[in-house]
Amino acid sequence: MTTSRRPREEERIWAERIASRMGVDCQPRENRSLIRMMEETAAEAAVVVGSDGAHWEDREGNTFRFHPNLAALRVKELAAGGADALVTAAGFQPGDRVLDCTLGLGADAIVAAHVTGEAGEVVGLESQPVIAALVDYGLRHYPAASPRLVQAMQGVRVVCADYREYLRRMGDDSFDVVLFDPMFRQTVTRSSALQALKMLANPEPLDPESVREALRVARKRVVLKERLMSGEFERLGFRVVKEASNYAFGILEP
Repeated sequence: MTTSRRPREEERIWAERIASRMGVDCQPRENRSLIRMMEETAAEAAVVVGSDGAHWEDREGNTFRFHPNLAALRVKELAAGGADALVTAAGFQPGDRVLDCTLGLGADAIVAAHVTGEAGEVVGLESQPVIAALVDYGLRHYPAASPRLVQAMQGVRVVCADYREYLRRMGDDSFDVVLFDPMFRQTVTRSSALQALKMLANPEPLDPESVREALRVARKRVVLKERLMSGEFERLGFRVVKEASNYAFGILEP
């Protein structure tokens, strides 16, 4: 964990906060190159806070940073009266409490926060500390031009936790909707952000016990986003209700 070569005080403070959240030391840059710092500390990668935001970078030059991606277009479409496949499948309503068990870059959580509004609540779980820290930072600092998108991003509360443990701690009907979007085994997108996310993300498939816990926690619906031909809907008992171009949504209702 470090900063840009000439950090402002605010960047130093955020670097310390992120380092604390990830449980790592924050190293002073001291005008060193990032590669040199990684070599000196035997690190395989680093997280850097600078004037252009915060990002992860490894020795091969692969990078990961937060970007709202299609969430910006989806929020704009919804605001104009359009439809969204997730919103349709999940049945989000203003005031709903939503638990996104697999936050990733946070696009679905942002859309959920836009629909549920100030009266609702959206909690995004991310088991990988680097992803959780960078997405949380990005949700608070990304320079979005749309006030509507800014409000939606700031409506997502990021929690670094494994959903298997988190769900067990929750009481019955703690949320209205629970979402699962496990990392696809094969990605067809060419998005560099999503490819970098795949390098850092937890690859473990959704397990039946977590589905049962989600059904207990969800008051209205549990939603799974997956490849239609993956076999996961059948394996886990979900009923497919909405198909998109490269994936589909399945639901279970308590």
